[in-house]
Amino acid sequence: MRKETGIVLAGSVGLIVGLTLFGVRKFLLKKRKEYDDYYADFHRHFERKHKDDANDGVEFLSVR
Repeated sequence: MRKETGIVLAGSVGLIVGLTLFGVRKFLLKKRKEYDDYYADFHRHFERKHKDDANDGVEFLSVR
């Protein structure tokens, strides 16, 4: 095999691997976005519940 052929072959393999990794990353980010869009309301309501609680009674005394 000539030197030029090896360089072209290595470049092609590198390009294929790079595009594959880019595609997998893009796919996983899309899945993550779909998950966040679907479950965002559940998480937000759960977090707001704790933020809206008033600090009074035993909880207030323990913080002080």
